[in-house]
Amino acid sequence: MRFVLSVLLLSLATAGCVGTIGDESAAEQTKPAPQPLCGPGPAPMRRLTRWEYNNTVHDLVGDVTAPASTFVPEAGQFGFDNSASGATLSDVVVEQFERAARDLATNAVSNLPALMGCDPSGAAEESCVASFIQGFGKRAFRRPLSSDEESRYQLFFASQRDLYGTTKAVELVVSAFLQSPHFLYRLELESENPEQVTPVTSFEMASRLSYFLWGTMPDDTLLAAAEEGRLETAEDVRREAERMLTDEKGARAVQNFFSQWGNLRSLPLIERDEAAFPQATRELMAKELELFVESAFSGEGTWQSVLTSNKSFLNEELAGFYGLDNVSGDEFREVELDPARHGGILTRGALMAILAHPDQTSPVLRGKFIREQLFCDPPPPPPCNADTALPEIDPNATTREQLEQKTGVEPCVACHSFLNPPGFAFDHFDQLGRWRDDDHGLPIDASGDLTLTDVDGSFTSHEQLVELISNSKDVKSCVVTHWFRYAHGRDKTPADQCSYDDLNEAFIASDGDLRQLLVDLTQTKSFLFRGGKS
Repeated sequence: MRFVLSVLLLSLATAGCVGTIGDESAAEQTKPAPQPLCGPGPAPMRRLTRWEYNNTVHDLVGDVTAPASTFVPEAGQFGFDNSASGATLSDVVVEQFERAARDLATNAVSNLPALMGCDPSGAAEESCVASFIQGFGKRAFRRPLSSDEESRYQLFFASQRDLYGTTKAVELVVSAFLQSPHFLYRLELESENPEQVTPVTSFEMASRLSYFLWGTMPDDTLLAAAEEGRLETAEDVRREAERMLTDEKGARAVQNFFSQWGNLRSLPLIERDEAAFPQATRELMAKELELFVESAFSGEGTWQSVLTSNKSFLNEELAGFYGLDNVSGDEFREVELDPARHGGILTRGALMAILAHPDQTSPVLRGKFIREQLFCDPPPPPPCNADTALPEIDPNATTREQLEQKTGVEPCVACHSFLNPPGFAFDHFDQLGRWRDDDHGLPIDASGDLTLTDVDGSFTSHEQLVELISNSKDVKSCVVTHWFRYAHGRDKTPADQCSYDDLNEAFIASDGDLRQLLVDLTQTKSFLFRGGKS
């Protein structure tokens, strides 16, 4: 919070639309700090996100149509779409669930024996259907069905078979499973005692692990571990987490995290000249970033490698867009780029293009991203009397010169003196994410001072700024915060403080080992336990 507090103090004289800040009383100043509660935070009911839904129906019924891509988008909270509070329900969403369930079920029964694992004809029908309902239900609900649930689905099948025949009845059973709250939501039972802390059950833990580390339903190995009582201890959970991170689905989940962290989903939507920046190029840039993240995670697996690695993945078309001529062919391949130009995720073209304006770069957006996403210290909104209109492009001045002229006066200077410099460091990247040597033929000044952080210092290039950032404990703590929010679908609470402190200490001690961070997240009290009713 260094940045926010300093900006507030510096802005008091000019923030005419902001209230006053009062002094704390002597009693408040001497009051001992509250001690952390050291218990699990709340476990809110979470609905499958569109991405999780697509992954789940792919694994459950072999779907390749990704029906949830057309669903109403989730309202992101804390930078991620899997927040429990961001998945509101409406008549439109219910209709989308119903339509997708019908279509998925229709496709699934096109090969009935393959779906059911048996032939539901003749005398074998009853046992085949019973076995299918039990097995499919366990996978769809991520837990065994109760005897009452099994009976209801069997009675439903029998009634529909008498009306429409066996195949249609199975189709309607599958559709019913896919519209159940037990499929659409990750349901966990509450403790009857509001003060009681209880371990998460084995099947609930299987879902917690699979949707955190894979973004999809548990596989057969995980369900078997839950059924056999091999997910009841922290060591059990650690063993499965380590196994799951070696699966390709683990890389997919990490890509999803960084895609949201960098707002990569906005890349197709940003306003640019379509001739200069067609959608096909944007898709290639998104692929480059995904492959970069996967490589950094599966390789060194450290936060340092994400920030500094000069490895990338290009094909001939994307390399040509960047002005490189050492790549040929349509397939992406690993290349090493000039580390003085392209080092780490902050220099990837997709991110630099997103953090720019349609016809010019944006040191402000880039500086804000660094403050917000790397230091977890977002700047306050501009005062309501600030002129936020972009200046007209002056071919006789650099972007930096124009911005400094506009923001170097009150009421802007209080914020922008801290916000602009980190953004200036990346002004060699144009609004399309490509390296440029000059700005309208004028030399680019990428120097500045990083202030109000734990690694304050001067820099003359983005490479030196990234070096400062990579040594920051505050930045590593921010990484922990983002992953905690992603894992739990909520922000941390006072009850989570001990879990968070342990994670933070371990991540810094491991020198930013991301794989270890994800495993350690599954070992915290916040992940292994559940509180009572909130």
